[in-house]
Amino acid sequence: MDSILEFELKSYDTTHPNRGIAVVINDSERREGSEKDVQDVVATLEGLKFNVRTFQDNTKKEIKKALYKVAREDHNENDCLVIVAMAHGKKDHITLKKEKLRIDKLWASFVGNKCPSLIGKPKLVFIQTCRGDNVDFGVASHETDSTPCSVDPAPGIIPMYADLLVMYSSYDRHISVRCKDKGSWFIQSLCQVLRANIAGKELISLLTQVSYIVSCQTSITSDGETVKQIPSINSMLTKAFYFVPKQTQQIS
Repeated sequence: MDSILEFELKSYDTTHPNRGIAVVINDSERREGSEKDVQDVVATLEGLKFNVRTFQDNTKKEIKKALYKVAREDHNENDCLVIVAMAHGKKDHITLKKEKLRIDKLWASFVGNKCPSLIGKPKLVFIQTCRGDNVDFGVASHETDSTPCSVDPAPGIIPMYADLLVMYSSYDRHISVRCKDKGSWFIQSLCQVLRANIAGKELISLLTQVSYIVSCQTSITSDGETVKQIPSINSMLTKAFYFVPKQTQQIS
């Protein structure tokens, strides 16, 4: 264990000619402001040279078929994969055309050996949805520390869900805030960070900044109560990832 900690964190290979495919999914029913989120996140990802595929108000069956199709494509010349899903939801599902889709179905076709050309490459998933009905009313600030641990995998074998990162817009069982005119706190903060000069900045640091920006925002209920929000990052990444500059943008 001690010998592992002596090594510097390795980085994912970002020397491929293409950034990769980005799948953007949006269900706009009763979600005022989602149009701005779609517009901004597509522009942001295109600015990062992603090949963006946008799916607006599709059924569960159509989305599952589209994701399966993307998984069958050749990603050998790509750095990574991004999925952004925006919809109503609760806990472990999102709602597409009034049908429930389990959130983990969004990445099921890409993990393990389901998509060989993405093995060992980052699969980055961003979920803008309520995860329950609880409201974060905020507390007095305090700091907590956590201690990382390391494990030594068997040679030649990687875990099924290695290299997957899922970032939720809110904490488990809590709501996400979306403004009718300005879009959602999470998607707008994510776009703000990714549009900045991010060359040389590691992904987790960027996403931590997204969480900070969201945490600084406040909404006041009709009863005068303060509403806060904090994103949740579930990272199975095994290396550092950087959005290195790409010379050309992929054509869809």
